[in-house]
Amino acid sequence: MNHGPIDILVVGVGGQGVILASSIIAEVALLHGGLEIKMSETHGMSQRGGSVHAHIRIGERLAAPVTSPGEVDYLLAFEAAEGLRWAPALAGGGVAIVNTKEIVPPLAGDGVHVYPHDALARMAGRGFEVVAVDGDTVGREAGSVKVAGVVLLGTLSNHLPFAEATWRRAITGTVSPSWLTMNLAALAAGRQLEAA
Repeated sequence: MNHGPIDILVVGVGGQGVILASSIIAEVALLHGGLEIKMSETHGMSQRGGSVHAHIRIGERLAAPVTSPGEVDYLLAFEAAEGLRWAPALAGGGVAIVNTKEIVPPLAGDGVHVYPHDALARMAGRGFEVVAVDGDTVGREAGSVKVAGVVLLGTLSNHLPFAEATWRRAITGTVSPSWLTMNLAALAAGRQLEAA
């Protein structure tokens, strides 16, 4: 890596594995070697399905742990509306990899608040490159809907300068052995989605 830092923002709701995915990305960069990694997390009301996000910066020299809005290279959204909410963080030319999963909060069912069922179209309409991924379905096919986040990581891995073997090593060192086969299958499936 001889260019500037890579900024990745991972967003979702509590219980979707946002923090685990962020840890895997950081581990990939560590295993790659020669890079600094800075990470910040915000859990919010994650135990109650609230918004969760983590910011990962990877580069040869990093001054600040986070970027300003409009400077994120990759937005990894585990839930569609969260993707739309965080889309302004993307830089021009940035890529949003968005799970098509919709988790409609209770407040959106009360008739006062409205859930944006057109979140992906709205993001694309604002000029963002949006890669839509049905992470839940692909994760289920890999063994469990709980590995949907790793499906999205697989798709993200196609955009980053790290070898597939490094991603596999990072997952092996991060997830519990009982979930390893499913997570590796989810990574491979996510990598294949854009190659198809």
